[in-house]
Order: sequence, then structure tokens, then C-alpha cells
Amino acid sequence: MKLLLDRVAAASVALAASAALLLAKPSAAIPQITRRGKYLYDGDNRFYIKGIAYQEAAAVAESTQANEENGGFPEPDSYTDPLALPEACARDVANLRDLGVNTVRVYSVNSALDHDACMKSFSDAGIYVILELALPLNGSINRAEPTWDVGLLDLYITTIDAFAGYDNLLAVGLANEVVTQSSNANAAPFIKAAARDIKAYLRAQGHDRILTSYASTDGASGLDNWRDQLAQFLTCGSDDVSIDLYGLNSYAWCGNSSYDASGYDSLVQEFSNLPVAAYLSEFGCVQGLDGQPRPWTEVASLLSAPMTDTFSGGIAFSYFPQDYGLDYGLVSVSGDSVTLRNPAWDNLKAAYARAAPPATSPSSAAPSFPACAEASDSFPASPQLPPTPNRELCSCLSDEAFGCHVVAATENEPTILGSLIGTACGYLDEAGSGCNAIIADGEAGTYGNYSFCGVAQRLEWAMSTYQEISSFDAQSCDFAGNATAHRAVSSPADVDAGYERCLARFPIGVKVPTSTSSSPPSPPSSSSSGGASGSTASNSARPSGGSSSNSNAAVSGPAASLVLPTVAATALLSLSIAVLL
Repeated sequence: MKLLLDRVAAASVALAASAALLLAKPSAAIPQITRRGKYLYDGDNRFYIKGIAYQEAAAVAESTQANEENGGFPEPDSYTDPLALPEACARDVANLRDLGVNTVRVYSVNSALDHDACMKSFSDAGIYVILELALPLNGSINRAEPTWDVGLLDLYITTIDAFAGYDNLLAVGLANEVVTQSSNANAAPFIKAAARDIKAYLRAQGHDRILTSYASTDGASGLDNWRDQLAQFLTCGSDDVSIDLYGLNSYAWCGNSSYDASGYDSLVQEFSNLPVAAYLSEFGCVQGLDGQPRPWTEVASLLSAPMTDTFSGGIAFSYFPQDYGLDYGLVSVSGDSVTLRNPAWDNLKAAYARAAPPATSPSSAAPSFPACAEASDSFPASPQLPPTPNRELCSCLSDEAFGCHVVAATENEPTILGSLIGTACGYLDEAGSGCNAIIADGEAGTYGNYSFCGVAQRLEWAMSTYQEISSFDAQSCDFAGNATAHRAVSSPADVDAGYERCLARFPIGVKVPTSTSSSPPSPPSSSSSGGASGSTASNSARPSGGSSSNSNAAVSGPAASLVLPTVAATALLSLSIAVLL
């Protein structure tokens, strides 16, 4: 009897696997999606994102004072790379096809892992990937103390290099919900600089089919409010410095709301002049339902006119459940098994199936890119952007100009680095020198000549400057054993010669970034994720104050998980320098 039951069970598993393969495999190879003007296209027909968020939830990191002052947005303290788990991808892809999605949005990946199996599974199923490049805490633009530096650029490029060969990579996200209120709009120039540099890199590598994206949190309606001003800022100037795909995480439509009651009508009107494609990068309100399943009635509005005159679909949130706060999950996970949560799953499936958005665009004219506005009280972001992070210059200065080097044990400790920068800048401030050369100000549009270097390199600049004003005392580099004298330096002329050599070879400005394959990436700055008028920068020798005008879910494995430090180095830098200045 047991043998018979085993054979029946084996046959059932085989039948289920066969059915999954049939569901997962479309009839043709995945086509390339392009952006022309403000719409996405599959050939000559418009393409609409019918997607779902695909990232297991992570525990939320302990909030900091800087985070609370910037809206108190919860930040994950770790992540599981969902595209490095081939068994889970094979399990889930049949469900995704059954749901009727053509796109997944993935929030964090480890570029060192193997993603071939998962990306192929999705490609074979006709599913595109919108891939966020940032990582939790220490690998994204920090809204409290924003910068666009060597560490972040290298992190982004390394991830692009790992994924650019996959034919279903639709877009790379540069940041998610960095600007959350008017007071931190000074982070916007750094997001726009990231768009400029990543687009230049993609073009140079022959990957300009891959779009760049940003996902904003929702905010108050109105052209005078930060939400709309951010969208305008990230799409002004020219195509070279603008986001290709603008995302809005909007949960305004709850339950059986309507186009007018949800505010979708105002959203369409206010985003109608964007010169690039737009989509709802998250939707799916769970509030006010009194325990009832989500009806997903917003899909019918999202994928029909007049919404489609401005938007190209959206991403339902979320495939995976979460164990804290509001649970947006559409499945339950137990071990290696996934159970669909019905009727919410079937409601979304039916909504996607019924959608019949127009195949053609309402206008063939490509919108122009407006001029970028100057900083204002409601949106304090300068159109002057920081220069391209210059990996070669920072390395050269570290080798040939800086007299102090951070020791290896401290180099990857963001807490210590941030504290030491505060200490060193305090000494320089007392001496009347200051740390302007390593400070970036997105509101004023001024960027220290070495503010784009890695955190450890910025610390080395501060320590080396202190060493110089200490008459090159051998002990001035020690800083409680966290640094050491790099080479024999005995005069300012020797230091100046090092700066002159490096700046002559690697001038500061806007340029096309290069691959990190020939050199290891610098540690990224910590965080939360060309200018319309260009970037200004000084290349004079050593301008001392110079400046330019998700806890792991059950299916995760240790190889697919990465836990990052929980204290942001630049947040500490922010607190330290704020006191000193």
C-alpha cells in the first residue's frame, strides 16, 4: 500500500512540474522594450507594465535621529537576493504567469552571486525585471546627508555589469523614496547626477536599451508641492540627464475607490507634461478594508484612458508576505511551499486579465525637456549637479598626495569612519581650515572637490590636512590607531606636487564612468537611495576648501543573504559636521 501511495505522490509531483513548465513558457523569445518619448513600446505597440514586487521582506533597522527628522521611513537592515534562488524562482514563475504579470520589480541583489537560472526562468516566461541597484543602509543615496560618490557609482556599475547581458532586464532603479519631504529635496541633485552618469555608462557599454528609473513616495498633490516638483526636476534639462522611467509608489486608491476620489485624476493632470515614461512603481492599498481581500479595482483605471495617456502600468505590491506592520503579501510561504492567498490573488489575476489598454499612443509628438528650475523654499534643490565620481583621481590622491592612510581594520567600519571624520573636521575647524573640500551641498549646488571620494578616502583627506597643519608631526596620523603615516611628507610643496600630478591626469568634471572590472570597488557610502546647467569644478592644485558651483524569508539561503552594517557612516558624518559648522 505504501509503495502505491509513493508512486501516486511521485506522479502528482511530476504532473505539477509539467503543468508549471507549460504555464511558465511563452511561445516566443522575449522582445526588446524601448522608450520613445513618454511611452514604452513593444515594436510599434505600446507596452504596459503589469507587474508585481518580488522581494522577500526583511527586518526593519533601528531608526536614527536623522531618519526621524526626514520622515521616519522604515529601512530594512538586510536582504535576501530573490534572483539567486533558482529553486524558488522555478517554483514562483508558474504562479507569476498564472497571475498574468509581465514584469517583476526586485529591490536588492548581490552582484557576486549567480543569477542565470532565475533570469532565464523569467525570460522564458515572458517576464521583465526592473532591478533596483541600491542596497539597504550602506549602499544607496542617504536622504539625511546625500552624496553621489565613488563607492555608490562602483556598486551600481558592478551590478549593471552582472545583469546587463540578460535580455529581460527592462530598467535599473537608481534610488527608491530618497526624497520624502521638501526639507530633504537637497538630495535630488545627487539622484539626477546618478541618472546622468549611469545613462552615460550604459551608452558607452552598448546597453542603452536598459532604462534608468527612480521610484518616489507619494505626497500632496499640486505643482507647488515637492512630489510634483521632484518629478519635474528629475526629468528636466535634457534626455542625457533625465530619468527614463519615473515611478510613483502610490497607495491612494483603497478598496472600491474611484478615479476622482483616489486623486488619480489630479495625478494624471499634474504628470501629463513629463517628457518620459511614468508608472506606478507600487500600488495596492490594504488599509480600511476591515479584513476583506483587496478587490484591485484600481487596475481597470490604471490600464485604461485617461490614465494611459500619462502612465504605462504599474507594480502590484507584493508577492511575498511580511511579518511586521501591514501585510501586503499575495502568497503565504512555509518552508519551500507557497500558497496563494485567495480571493485577493484571483481578484488581481482577473483585473489584469480584463485590462485592455490602448495599443497606440494618443500623440506621436515627443515632448521636450523643460528647463530646470532654481532652488526654492518648497523644493530646495539646485540645478547645478555634482561632478562624476572620479575613482582614478581619488586613488591617485590616496597614493601620491595624502600623508595619512586609514588602516585596513577600519576601512570597512562605517561607524568608526563617520566618527573619525567628525573628529578630524573638528580639529580643522578649530584651526580655521574646515572640511568644505569633502562636503557636498545639493541645495546650494556647491560640491567639495573631493566630496565624491569614498568615505575612507574623505577621512584620509581630513587626516592628511590635519597632519599638514600639525607641521607633519609623525603622531598626527594616528587617530587612536585607526590610521598611519603613508609616506614621508615634510613640506607643503611635496603635498602640492602630489595634488598637481593627480589633478592633471584625472581632472574633476562630468565624464563617462568606466567599468570596475580592472579595480575593486570602493566601499559605498551609507544611506537610506549632467546637470541641466552642467557641473562646475576647480582643477587647481589642492584647493583646500574648494568646491564646485527586506528578515530573510523561509526560502532564503545563506549564500543569497547579505546583512549590512546598521549604522550609516554618512548619517554620523551629518551629525558631526552639523555641530562643527
